[in-house]
Amino acid sequence: MQHYIAYFSPAGTTRTVAERIYMTLQKHHLEAKLHDLTVHGSPLASFLQNLASPCVLWLGSPVYCDHALPPLMEQIAALPENLQGYSVPYVTWGGVCSGFALQEMGEALSQKCLPPLAAAKIVAEHSSTWDAPKPWEAGRPNPEDLILIDKLVQYVVQSVQGEASQPMDLRKLNYLSTAQQADAALKSLSKAKTAMGTPKADVARCIQCGDCVQACPTGAMSLQPWPAVAEELCIVCHQCVRNCPETAFPHNGALVAERIASMAAASDEDKVTALFY
Repeated sequence: MQHYIAYFSPAGTTRTVAERIYMTLQKHHLEAKLHDLTVHGSPLASFLQNLASPCVLWLGSPVYCDHALPPLMEQIAALPENLQGYSVPYVTWGGVCSGFALQEMGEALSQKCLPPLAAAKIVAEHSSTWDAPKPWEAGRPNPEDLILIDKLVQYVVQSVQGEASQPMDLRKLNYLSTAQQADAALKSLSKAKTAMGTPKADVARCIQCGDCVQACPTGAMSLQPWPAVAEELCIVCHQCVRNCPETAFPHNGALVAERIASMAAASDEDKVTALFY
């Protein structure tokens, strides 16, 4: 059974997990293909166009506002209905709340005849605190997190090599407390964009180098002649801010880290990497 590993990773931590999955599958002498789903790659449907059937699709997304990224969910929705095989959804989250992301991905993949065999939530450095004095969950995923990924791969490999592979019970992905579910239900990326706004460059500092355009994972940024954001495409990942050589996009990492710490303290979810079978 061939393995396909696809990921959406603006800040790079979801890609780190994907590369670990790829490396571990190779150690098991299994064929695997690795693919970036941002605008710099190609859509999931194109990646799976000539797939070997049945297959295992490993699909990774960061958690944004307690949900899987909308562009990734849109790519799942665009898949054909007649796929055969299994999936392994995984998410990276910044130690605040992993939300409904795994549940959403698992249900959507099941509708495409790729029911999950297993799933994982992996603690990762919070992507909004890179320039804070101490980034939130700095150094994650760490070696211990990645060892758990090896364990996940081993479980999946053994499952598909068995005579009767069984999809996991999706109810296991409904793991948040009642209070945390109520909080997550109030959040969305669109609400966050309304509250925070999308990045705006200070033209007095901007040198029109285009690094922000190249860094944008969704194609939301362009030069007209100054940086301009397509609001409907922006996911507020701040890669334009992070990659600007002139710090033309205002950003207060320390203040953001304080807000993230407060949100994490209010969340009752255990701040751990966890596997689900």
